[in-house]
Amino acid sequence: MPEISIQKDCANLTDLIPADTFGEPVGPLPVQTDSNLYLEGNMICGTWECGPGTMELDLDLTEFCHLLQGHWVFTSESGEVSEVKAGDSWVFPKGWKGKAEVKETVRKVYMMIT
Repeated sequence: MPEISIQKDCANLTDLIPADTFGEPVGPLPVQTDSNLYLEGNMICGTWECGPGTMELDLDLTEFCHLLQGHWVFTSESGEVSEVKAGDSWVFPKGWKGKAEVKETVRKVYMMIT
C-alpha cells in the first residue's frame, strides 16, 4: 500500500541540493537548488529555490507552484506581465513561453505534470 509523502517546514528546508537549470539563463546562471519530495510516472513534486536572475522559459509541462518566499516577475511571449510574491500560487500551463525574472531569491513548492 502506498504511504503519504511529507516534506515538513518547506520554507526552512536545509537539504536542498544543486538542481538543473529551469529555463535558459539570460546573463549569469542563477543558483538553483531543489529537494525532491515525490516522483511517480509523469508527476514530480518538491521544493525549489532560485537566486536573482532572468531565464527564458519554453515549458513542455504543466506546473502548479506556491511561492513560500521571494519576488518573481513573469513576462509572457505576448507581453503580459504577472508578478508573484510570497503566499501566491499559480499554474504554468504547458506551452507557456516567456521570461522569468527573480527579483529576490524565491522558494516554491511545486508539482509538475510532464
